[in-house]
Amino acid sequence: MAGSRTLQRAVGVAILAVVVGFYWLITKVCDLASPRIKWFVIPAMLAIGVFVFVRSFARDVKKYVEATKAYARRDIETAALPLSFRFITHDTTLQEVTEYLGPASRVIDLALRHRDGDTEHFKAYEYDLPYNAAVIVMPQRPFEPEDKIRAVYMRTAPADDWLTVDS
Repeated sequence: MAGSRTLQRAVGVAILAVVVGFYWLITKVCDLASPRIKWFVIPAMLAIGVFVFVRSFARDVKKYVEATKAYARRDIETAALPLSFRFITHDTTLQEVTEYLGPASRVIDLALRHRDGDTEHFKAYEYDLPYNAAVIVMPQRPFEPEDKIRAVYMRTAPADDWLTVDS
């Protein structure tokens, strides 16, 4: 997992270098065309870049909202789960899930805000599936291997059109 994070950072730095080089190239082309035009083009391109960054950040935050709702409802919809996950019930322990499926792709900390203003923090074990889908397994407190499963949520793959309202 550490290698994957290092690779992501390296790719991020490489993309940043390419974008900076692209902006530099555009400023030089704008200087050749008209020195004033770059003061319109560069802010427009920066605005588009900020929009894409904010949109991707919001998507990362929103992707766990339904999982926290499933945790609040103590929901396990076995019919919605892939076949290899359908053995999970409220009587299944986290240890049994780990023995059957192997270690989770990642362990994430989530928070559920209650109506009284209190916030409950919990751990979720995310198993990656093809096409950016995932199954999120959430045990009861205190999140030890012998604790029973409280909820399971199947996060489907994102829509192909990344500019849709529902994405």
